[in-house]
Amino acid sequence: MLLGIIPARVSVLTAVLALAAAPLPAAEVRKPIEIAKLARTTTVDFEKEILPLLKRNCLACHNQTKAEEKLVLETPKDILKGGESGPAVVAGNPDKSLLLQLSSHAKKPIMPPAGNKAGAANLTPQELGLVQLWIQQGAKGEVKGNQPIAWQPLPEGLNPIYAVALTPDGQYAAAGRANQIFIYHVPSGELVTRLTDDALLKDKLYAKRGVAHRDMTYSLAFSPDGTLLASGSYREIKLWRRPANVQKSTFALTSPKPVEILATSADGKWLASADGNTVKLLDATSGKEARTLTGHTNAVTSLQFSPDNTKLLSGSNDKSAKVWNVADGAPFADVPTPSEVTSVAWVSAGKQIATGGADNLIRLWKLPDAAKGAATAGKELKGHTKAVTALASVAPDGAQLLSGSADASVRLWTVETAACAKQHTHDTPVTAPAVRPDGKMFASLGQTNTAAKLWSLPDGKAVADVKGDRYVADAAAAVEREATFAASEVTYQKGVLKTSEDSLKKEQEAAKKAADEKATLEKTLPDKKKALAKAMEEKAAADKPAMEATAAVKKATDAKEAADKAVTALEADSKAATEKAAKAKDAEKVAADKAVADLAAKLKAAAEAKTAADKALTDATAKQKEAADKLAKANKAFVDAEMEVKKYTNAEEQQQLADKSAKKAEEKVAATKAAITKAEATQKAADAAVVAAKKTVTDAEKNLRTLAFSPDNKTLATAGDDGIVRTWSAETGAPFENFRGHAGVVSAVTFTKDGALLSTGADKKAIIWNLAPEWKLERTIGSSVGESALIGRVNALAFSADGKSLASGSGEPSRSGELKIWNPATGALIREIKNAHSDAVLGVEFSSDGTLLGSGAADKFVKVFTVADGKLVKSFEGHTHQVLGVSWKRDGRTLVSAGADNAVKVWNLETGEVKRTVAGFTKEATSIVFVGVTDQFLTTGGDSKVRLVSEAGSDVRTFPGATDFMYASAVKPDGKIVVAGGQDGVLRIWNGTSGAVIAAFSPPEPAPTAPAVKAN
Repeated sequence: MLLGIIPARVSVLTAVLALAAAPLPAAEVRKPIEIAKLARTTTVDFEKEILPLLKRNCLACHNQTKAEEKLVLETPKDILKGGESGPAVVAGNPDKSLLLQLSSHAKKPIMPPAGNKAGAANLTPQELGLVQLWIQQGAKGEVKGNQPIAWQPLPEGLNPIYAVALTPDGQYAAAGRANQIFIYHVPSGELVTRLTDDALLKDKLYAKRGVAHRDMTYSLAFSPDGTLLASGSYREIKLWRRPANVQKSTFALTSPKPVEILATSADGKWLASADGNTVKLLDATSGKEARTLTGHTNAVTSLQFSPDNTKLLSGSNDKSAKVWNVADGAPFADVPTPSEVTSVAWVSAGKQIATGGADNLIRLWKLPDAAKGAATAGKELKGHTKAVTALASVAPDGAQLLSGSADASVRLWTVETAACAKQHTHDTPVTAPAVRPDGKMFASLGQTNTAAKLWSLPDGKAVADVKGDRYVADAAAAVEREATFAASEVTYQKGVLKTSEDSLKKEQEAAKKAADEKATLEKTLPDKKKALAKAMEEKAAADKPAMEATAAVKKATDAKEAADKAVTALEADSKAATEKAAKAKDAEKVAADKAVADLAAKLKAAAEAKTAADKALTDATAKQKEAADKLAKANKAFVDAEMEVKKYTNAEEQQQLADKSAKKAEEKVAATKAAITKAEATQKAADAAVVAAKKTVTDAEKNLRTLAFSPDNKTLATAGDDGIVRTWSAETGAPFENFRGHAGVVSAVTFTKDGALLSTGADKKAIIWNLAPEWKLERTIGSSVGESALIGRVNALAFSADGKSLASGSGEPSRSGELKIWNPATGALIREIKNAHSDAVLGVEFSSDGTLLGSGAADKFVKVFTVADGKLVKSFEGHTHQVLGVSWKRDGRTLVSAGADNAVKVWNLETGEVKRTVAGFTKEATSIVFVGVTDQFLTTGGDSKVRLVSEAGSDVRTFPGATDFMYASAVKPDGKIVVAGGQDGVLRIWNGTSGAVIAAFSPPEPAPTAPAVKAN
């Protein structure tokens, strides 16, 4: 606050409503605000009615923690006590109460000032009237505190995004809109869920699911493994768990051999499996066997339900295909063929069937109209040069047919003309093609392929090779990034060594020079000491005469002054006596003349004495000068001799300092060499880890045996020899998720009607997987309704790199900054860093090694603390407004901060100095995060910009699309995915490499209001 311009008598109270405010412009004049007369007889409640006004306008500067001018305005007792300028309020007398005078603009300087940074507004006439009435009633009241908060539902349509988070693998993005948390699946571009705290439904604050907090969501952070999401709101942190490998149900299969042939009905009611030369119909929900279909005399090779779910088609090595009624298991049609049937499919909207044979042909058959009728042979589809291994009908009407063959080709056929429309070459014999239900994509597997191929069916272009394990690939990519960082550390330390060695050389040269200088001076030191001793003796000998001469001068001066005074007095007396004698009459004249004569004699004697005194002073002064000259000469000789001796002592000190500096430089070189050795060892280990990781990636590429598309066309599932079921984007081939639960090879996968995934394997177990399990609230730290371990809004959250610690930043605005570290597994407090900041903490982040915690706060400071004991390491001062975010560079030596002063600052932890200030922000820099191991960081601002900036301060890339104030951002460690959100409520996702927009998720539209009913 600017109190220097305010008269002392009112300096305290001018601050009452001025929160970091500037003075009024001279030209601006504001009239007094009318004070409303309130027609009420009830007592004004200080805590409920007056205190809220003071909180908005006064307590930022006048609280127990920050009592400017020693004035506190938190209780009536504090207000009546006042500060350095006396009471703020005179009980019972509003007219003499400066609080009311200044806030009503009745007395200057008026408050609050225009354009104050705290956003304090003028009190309204009604509010002033309330203050006046409270003073009239005696300015009484008490603050009970800890009253239950009467939470109200937030209005629909309130959707600003204050916080975002991204899982390190880039799979999930979280956005906090108001008090809701939206979870999006990035590869599919789908909304997964809105998190729900059931307690908010139980207390009937909200009627619908999808509400996570009572207050706004101010912070979000994903754990390093991406399975835990922490969300911060008012006085609470909630931890939400994403379940993995969730099985809806499992059931054992009665087949003596692993089930490799599996089909599901489109209505989701039935499963069909092949068990040798028999077919089993199972209830899709329970897995219970409903009936066994017998009739084949050799192994069943293929199964397909009809489009209307009423029939089941089977093919066998007994050179036949059979059609069965699902309802009762009765045979409907028997289709003998010239060759072993390797695959079957329904075509022509279920009016025909297709069989693929070991004789390289595909045959079409028209089914009879009634049961047990004969099937009519149709056209033959020729082109494959080896056995047809798999068939798949192309939806929606089966007018096209996809075939795979041992000749390593996939062909697309037009059923009506029996013509091959497209042909695709595979690497190995094709075992399993699958067509997406919408007919726009298909996938194929080879006999020894570790990858499934995803194709665009309309144009026949290859879209992706679907292979490997994304977790293994992500881990390998992380290892490669660490290897890159390790190499950069070696380079950095070698650069430091070069600088250190150069410095050591200079320090050693300086030390040698100092030693030589000392040695040279040491040779003449005895003579110089003797000269100094002699000079000291001569100086001592000259001191006494000089002192005596000075005393003599003083004595002669005193005598001269006394003689001068005597002469002057006698001259005056003689003049007076002479004048008196001249006027004397005869009788008095003799006496007067005698008096004149006596005075003349005395004056003569005094004049002689004065002459003698003058001579004595002249003689004494001459002797004093002579003595002083001798002393000056002796002093000069002493100083010169002393300086000669000091040359040696100075040289000795210089040598000590130079030796100390050289030793320090030597230690620095030794430490740097040790750091290089460590860095090189780390690099060697990292390089070895990269080799191992690459092998792991290759080893994870196991042979695939089965694949299937989901009914909603969004997911492709694959499985094979490693026993893991994997899902992928059915559009791009991007990896989704892994499902582990089988012991051994997974031989078949298929989707149920509701989108669940079913798999069977060598363990003779069928598992139905939940692909979209509900995220669960695991625990809550603190409370928004009762006693809480947290103060105020939880503005910042951050996990440590090992996921074992969670840091939170909160506090009461303008009063305290709270920095705490929690155990996310138990919710227990690990450590509180007391008095970390004097204002609310707005940003936190652990260093990559987990030993340091960086924080930024509304008190304009960036600080670094040790995690182990909470000790302050560095305090960085330079921002002129709130620090809204902090982030560490991977090396742990550099910290960046984003401020409400429209600036980003880059700090050097080792020196404690700012390395540079990044320009280009026209409004607040609201968030900041370093990208992986790079020297680039992502920022957002109130100017709607989302920028990727280098440590050197130059823009690397700007991400387009944002149109409003942006609050929060996150980035994948490899920099390939960027997310950000702001005031418009749109969560935007970009390709971090190209800057292209991947997705823009708009907030939900508010529920429509009921139309007004017009009266007749």
